Amino acid sequence: MKAQVQAVVFDCDGVLLASNRLKTAIFQQVLDASGFSEGDIRRFSKFQQANFGMSRYRLFDALLAWPDLEPRPETTRDTLCAAYGKALYSRYVRCPSTPGMLDVIRGLAEAGMPLYVVSGSDGAELNAVFAERGLAKWFRAIHGSPATKADNLALVAAHLGIQAPMRDVVFVGDAEADWKAADATGCRFVYADHFSTAKPRMRALAAEIGFPRIRDLRELSPQL
Repeated sequence: MKAQVQAVVFDCDGVLLASNRLKTAIFQQVLDASGFSEGDIRRFSKFQQANFGMSRYRLFDALLAWPDLEPRPETTRDTLCAAYGKALYSRYVRCPSTPGMLDVIRGLAEAGMPLYVVSGSDGAELNAVFAERGLAKWFRAIHGSPATKADNLALVAAHLGIQAPMRDVVFVGDAEADWKAADATGCRFVYADHFSTAKPRMRALAAEIGFPRIRDLRELSPQL
């Protein structure tokens, strides 16, 4: 018999919002405008999609640490992050939700389930986007970067008045970064497959480790 679920935590991109492809396109747009080569942009896109869930801060740090960038534009992580945020926001507010998302979230919240968001997206930006989309009211808190997902899950634990391992908290994510954060804090992980940019890796992990896989949030209820 499953233990009673105390709270449900959601990643945002690919779980609540169908925004993974949008973000990949915005990264490419920003790097092109900043003077990076086509080859380096392609290489970064592969890295970004394989590491979806990693914050823009860490992604751009990784890019700028590559020793073989050619050319090497005169830019900084903070400049790239600012350009990315500016290019993303208006489209982030309008991008589609994942199938059935609002009905699932509303149903859980109205049943009294504490809901949280823990995302690699910028925290201030994410709170503004959720407020503008009318989603913020369903969540007890919305946490993003630059804090890590594990650190933000610790904030959820503190809000709930519990300590790790968070065995009665379910974290729904679509990337390896989500699973690693859940594993680090003892959360029960559920993998949302449909919009993931790393399906082969995540499906292999699900088979190896045994965490449940759902297509989208419409299949979440049996896992709670």
